[in-house]
This record gives sequence, C-alpha cells and structure tokens, in this order.
Amino acid sequence: MWVGVFIFWIWGLAGVASISPSGVVAINPEYQTRTADRSEGTNWMIAGMFFGMIWISAFIIAMNEFVIIVSSATWYFSRKDVPDADGIPGDSDVWKGMWWSFRYQLGSLALGSGILAIVWTIRGIFEYIGNKVYKASGENKCTKCLLGCISCCLDCFDRFIRYLNRNAYIYMAISSESFCPSALHSFLLILKNAAKFAFVEGLSDAFMFLAKFFIAISTTVIGFYLI
Repeated sequence: MWVGVFIFWIWGLAGVASISPSGVVAINPEYQTRTADRSEGTNWMIAGMFFGMIWISAFIIAMNEFVIIVSSATWYFSRKDVPDADGIPGDSDVWKGMWWSFRYQLGSLALGSGILAIVWTIRGIFEYIGNKVYKASGENKCTKCLLGCISCCLDCFDRFIRYLNRNAYIYMAISSESFCPSALHSFLLILKNAAKFAFVEGLSDAFMFLAKFFIAISTTVIGFYLI
C-alpha cells in the first residue's frame, strides 16, 4: 500500500516541481538536467507535499498498529471455552480492525499520526539546519556536542509521542473513545500503574530479544549450510 502511495506521490511531486510561471528552464549541459524557475507558491506546494507524505506514512503505520491492537483485543475478549470452526480456541478478527479504523477511528488515527508527522518534520528540519550550522562553525566540537544534545532531546520526545500514541490506540480499541480522551486516560492509567506497566514492558522486551536472537541464529545457520 505504501509503495503505491509513494509512486503516486513521486508522480505528483514531479508535476508540481515542473511548474514554472515564467516558463524559464535552466539547462545544465554537463549533467543533462533542467531546473524550473519556480515561484514561492510552488515551493510552498512542494513543502506541503513533503509534509503530506510524512503524514500519510505515519497514518499507514498508525493503521497497521491499530489493526494489530484490535486483533489482539478481540482475541482476548473472545470465548475460549468453545472451539471455533478452525478448532483453535479464541477468535482474532483482523477485518474488524480494518473496518473500525475506517468507520469509527479514522479521524483519531489521522490526529495521532499528524502529531507524529509534525515531530518527524521538526526533527528533519533540525537535522538539516544543524548540519549547516556544524559545517559553518568549522566543525567545532562544542557545536557538535550542543547539536547532539538537542538531537537526543528530540529523539526522546519522538519516542514519548510514539509510546503515548500506541497506548492511546489500545484505549481507543477497548473503549471506542476518540484520540484525545484515550491519550489522556491511558497516560493517567500508566502513571497510576507504573510498576505493572514497567514489568510488562520489560517482559515483552525480553521476549522480543529472544525472538530476535532466535531469528539471527537460525538465519545464520541456514546461510552457513547454504554457502
């Protein structure tokens, strides 16, 4: 899905970038490239398309997370004493997550992904400006240290927003509330049960580490025998 959206976005971006009100196009014979004389409005349109693509990417990630959350929630609340037609206790409904994301929580997912897209845009702009400042300062070490501290703070804020969004999506899937109340209630719930959440997060990180370790070992062994 994302690949199709990206191809369509590249096609639209090429069309917008080629807009030249004056019709003047600078040609570089060495590299065989052409540069259109774009107006300020066209440049703002390009910037808007870049932000829109970041927002769409964050929205697709949010929908994927919400579908997985709804699938887990439906399995948790389903009856497990009566086997289904497949003979497996419990029922995990993926299509219900997709239906809920479009029918009930489309605006909430757009809002959560929009906040994340703003954070990503700020980080990208800072990385670009920080690189320019670092080169202009003659690669000063103090400047590099300061930029590294600011980048670390932005990364921490990015991780906090993603963590808050994920828990808000979980609360949305269970309570059917919108994004802002879900984010507030999930944040207060985490504060009231910080020890339990820390234990569960640590346990899940341990299982994820074991899964990654097993995948790395198994692929290494398979690659060894294939070679």
